[in-house]
Amino acid sequence: MKVTNYIITHKAFTPPNVPDYIPLQVGNGPDLGWLRDNTGDEISAKNPNWCELTGLYWIWKNDHNSDVVSISHYRRYFQGRDGILRSAEIEQLLGDHDILLAEFEPYKETVYQQYANESGFAKDLDNVRAIIEKQDPDALAAFDSVMNQGGLCQYNMMVCRKDRYDAYCRWLFQILEELEPSVDLADYNDYQKRIYGFLAERLLNVWVRARDLRVKTLPVIQTEMTAAEKRRLQLRRLRNRAEFGLKKLTGGNAT
Repeated sequence: MKVTNYIITHKAFTPPNVPDYIPLQVGNGPDLGWLRDNTGDEISAKNPNWCELTGLYWIWKNDHNSDVVSISHYRRYFQGRDGILRSAEIEQLLGDHDILLAEFEPYKETVYQQYANESGFAKDLDNVRAIIEKQDPDALAAFDSVMNQGGLCQYNMMVCRKDRYDAYCRWLFQILEELEPSVDLADYNDYQKRIYGFLAERLLNVWVRARDLRVKTLPVIQTEMTAAEKRRLQLRRLRNRAEFGLKKLTGGNAT
């Protein structure tokens, strides 16, 4: 079984000394000497708004040899038994699971509210819902369920068989490509202009739930996060989990 672990990056970094991990440079910046997403069938020019999705698109369209693919980032990796997840462990885990995702990140509000408050505009989620209702109505219940839950598996990180990955990409990019002509970025700040990457984080969770996949979540190694930042992250997770749970019990009016 050929496992390819892609590391999505837009800048220079030191790749981990782990077999089968390949940096994939996204966007049209200066050539860093790695595999790039601006060759073959590609959408690299969209990187400022589509983020790592230009890399995901490239893998979908141009990798015809891998049996399994994994997606990580220059500063985020799946954690395995002995540090960064290895290909042998991936093969073992995929014997009992359909897909590996990043550990669940709890929010203090629903996914819908968190997106509207921090990442973009609620209208974009509403438009995505309308597209799903037209393109894949069987996934609408999964969309509504994810939008109303208190957290996500984030980062657009995943590990799965290449045929399953391809099926996800066909579904995802068809939705986002229909959405794109209706989006006017003039009213978006620089952070919100990363709209398609943010939407895809939510839609990966929707697709997995709609397909009733067997999911294994794994911790994420954050290589650029200090010890103090990691402690703050753990405290935030605990507070968010407690606050969302309290809101559910009190109808959302907890103070």
